[in-house]
Amino acid sequence: MPLFSMSTIPLLKHTQALLLGLILVVYSLQPHAGNLAYITNQGSDTVSVLDIDKKQVNHTIAVGKAPVGVAIAARQGRVYISNANSQTVSVINSNTQQKLQDIAVHVQAVGIALSRDENTLYVADWGGEQVVAIDTAHPDKQKTFKAGKTPSGLLVSADNKKLFIANRDSNDITVVDTKTMKTLAQIPVGLHPFALTLSPDGHTLFVVNVVSNTLTLLNVDTYQSSTIKTGQHPYGVAISPDSRWAYVSNNHAESVSVIDLNNGNTVKTIAVGEFPEGIEYDVPSQQVVVANWGSDTVSVIDAHTNTVTGTIASPKLCRSFGQFILQAK
Repeated sequence: MPLFSMSTIPLLKHTQALLLGLILVVYSLQPHAGNLAYITNQGSDTVSVLDIDKKQVNHTIAVGKAPVGVAIAARQGRVYISNANSQTVSVINSNTQQKLQDIAVHVQAVGIALSRDENTLYVADWGGEQVVAIDTAHPDKQKTFKAGKTPSGLLVSADNKKLFIANRDSNDITVVDTKTMKTLAQIPVGLHPFALTLSPDGHTLFVVNVVSNTLTLLNVDTYQSSTIKTGQHPYGVAISPDSRWAYVSNNHAESVSVIDLNNGNTVKTIAVGEFPEGIEYDVPSQQVVVANWGSDTVSVIDAHTNTVTGTIASPKLCRSFGQFILQAK
């Protein structure tokens, strides 16, 4: 007797097709293989999801009006996007690359950052002198606290105890106690501080001073500082994992400066797209990702050779302000 009769063959084919479809669905929901860069496109109200290794955009996601900032919540599987003109924060599921919701914040949302435990989202009010703290588990629970004039870049210390706020129009950094939301210090820096990043060891805050054409290196405990020259109109900074090199996007020079942090000297200037802004170092691939606001492109720089190895088109007015690279799981 044959193992299968002719009448069972169509049923088997149908079952196989269902199983194949199920496998494809499950595969599509698996975590991404490589690191992803979330590129905010202010002129098209979208976010591009860039596979850094493949140098290609895999998804384009509609968000709020004039998206600017990015904050990655890797443990939550969420990406938060600040939308300046709709006064909202869009929440993206980083597994499905779909927008889940828009959180109303009622401020001109530009700078954005997460606490280290991902429980609190901070949003800077570009049009005011305040920051909004949002409970990520209950987004309707929001508190505001004072900052300087035109707060922009935000960053939480490695120990989760301090929030640093770059105040563009008061030319200083506000340091806030994350537990009490009270101001601990107000530290003068250069003219028009904008972007912030931390050294890999968490001890040094790097402040980009747009009009001064400088970087301020600020000790997060003592608040002692030093200054390094950059290119013209710097907008963002990324630090190599060994803390040796700073990569600074020079907005008016259409370049990235490679600065030796041992002596403060610029060792190379790399031509990129027009008006580069957001910049971040992708550690596993040893590449630097730069969003070019004026040319609607993303430049990828090989950190070994300090040369551009890829230029990827992205919709209008790329920004990616903040920490915008999601590490692969």
